[in-house]
Amino acid sequence: MTEKTLEIMKELTQIVGISGDEKEVSKALSAHYKGLCDEVIYDNLGSIFAVKKCGKENAKRVMVCAHMDEVGFMITEIHDNGLLSFIKIGDIADGAMYGSRVTLKTREGKELTGAIVADGDTLEKGEGKKMKIDLGCASKKEVEDLGVFVGDSAVISGDFVQVQNRVFAKAWDNRFGCTLTVELLEALKDVELDYDLYIGASVMEEVGIRGGTSATGLIHPDMGIVLDCSAANDYAGKEEEVGKLGKGVLVRYYDKGMMPNRGLLDELVRVCKENNIDYQYFYNMEQTDAAWIHKLFSGCPTLSVCICARGIHTASTMIDLHDYDCAKEAAYKVLSELNEEKIEAFKASNR
Repeated sequence: MTEKTLEIMKELTQIVGISGDEKEVSKALSAHYKGLCDEVIYDNLGSIFAVKKCGKENAKRVMVCAHMDEVGFMITEIHDNGLLSFIKIGDIADGAMYGSRVTLKTREGKELTGAIVADGDTLEKGEGKKMKIDLGCASKKEVEDLGVFVGDSAVISGDFVQVQNRVFAKAWDNRFGCTLTVELLEALKDVELDYDLYIGASVMEEVGIRGGTSATGLIHPDMGIVLDCSAANDYAGKEEEVGKLGKGVLVRYYDKGMMPNRGLLDELVRVCKENNIDYQYFYNMEQTDAAWIHKLFSGCPTLSVCICARGIHTASTMIDLHDYDCAKEAAYKVLSELNEEKIEAFKASNR
């Protein structure tokens, strides 16, 4: 793990970017992509992709997709006492909210610090919708003087902190994947590919896989790879649990959104075995952008290259840096060894 990688991770996790407000993440990715690709393209919702052309006429297209958005809040009302009502954007447990520091971003781009507050009755009844954001203001006018209006966004604050070989931060879901797109593009910069590579990140995955759909329409891929961060299930410390930190890249053989292409799944396992990359079998009942990428138009074989994390959608989501390295190496090997013949074989593997 290099200092440069850690710097990119810190930069991307600390950007405020809820679903529908990913522009600052996009700007950061664009700055990293330029100079490593032939062009940077966007769909009409804001998804961003770096394009590396192979120079072949009618080349196959491979789409590698992370997502930029994180879960958070949108302000719905400013009360006379200076407190703010909000709605959740994405799936956030009530238990992760109370007492948490938040970073609120105004429409002018100013960032303000606040906290989520509630009374005892609200907590006892588990009524998260009654919680408020407190910016330290005593009146509605004070809030408005700060430039805060209904529709502004906020996220739970979560500093980037490394502890041994693990890192706490907010938004690993899915700034993990965003970081990996930058590093894969760098690693493949001087590699001659047999296909056109489209590698980047979608918008609004956390609220219904919207950008993954529109980006697939932009690219029309022949094959897809999705980079995402899923919930670890190793809290009890049992050996048989699915999704364990430090045990390698996930071989995701089932989720709610996609029955994986068996040929691609076998390819991931082969790559890991031949290159001594740690991997673990994984399933869950969530879904990723792969849910739409694999079935739009006439469909395309799609692979998930993911890692797991503890405390998903909280201020202290934790990943293991070894898992990141395993995912990076596995994705790089799959992409660098890929050719037109293999892509056609993956398409035929389900027939």
